[in-house]
Amino acid sequence: MYQCDFHISRLGDYSLLIQIASTPSKDLLNWLLTKKDDLSKLFNAEVVHTYNELLLKDCISITTNIDSLINQVSALLNVPVSNNDCNGVVHQIPVCYSSLYAPDLEEYALQVKRTIPEIIKIHTNREYPIYFLGFLPGFPYLENLDARLHLDRKSVPSRSIARGSVAIGGTQTGIYPQDSPGGWHVIGRTPISLFDATKAKPSLFNAGDTITFYAINEREYEKMVTSNNL
Repeated sequence: MYQCDFHISRLGDYSLLIQIASTPSKDLLNWLLTKKDDLSKLFNAEVVHTYNELLLKDCISITTNIDSLINQVSALLNVPVSNNDCNGVVHQIPVCYSSLYAPDLEEYALQVKRTIPEIIKIHTNREYPIYFLGFLPGFPYLENLDARLHLDRKSVPSRSIARGSVAIGGTQTGIYPQDSPGGWHVIGRTPISLFDATKAKPSLFNAGDTITFYAINEREYEKMVTSNNL
């Protein structure tokens, strides 16, 4: 069973902020997703989570007894959670690491002092749990990047990064679902569409899912792009 320390405070006029004194981990992610679901059902309210916070939105009205509300929330949070995995989907994402689709890879390799084949091997040899989606619609915040690939974000962000770009920034790796400015180092690109606002389920990913990457060549990339009508 998993339990963690937390602090509850009022945020603005209508919401409660729950801050958790733990570093990111699979157990904490499972706890966050479980408590997020429990809170949203109990209070019929929207709940948003980050790496170690929960925001219970619009749960306070003029007639709300704040002490009673915080006691209710505390009681719910104090129930231990089974430390099973999140049982999310495992997504196998193809990435073309060719220079045609990886404009920053050569410079990035120099800065991390690794060869490009080493970077590809290290990057594709991990499972990356998705903590939450943000920044752009469908952008996955991933954990578990090998420390050998850590590199601070660019000092001067790029004005335009192509959708599908796989990039590294700081201690994280991620995928840009749309064309966007950005400060991460682009080391490849996937032909998979990550977000489509016309679909009933716009995002390919959910928090609690896991991503693994595998390398493809330029021909395979172009074939996938054609088959996906991208």
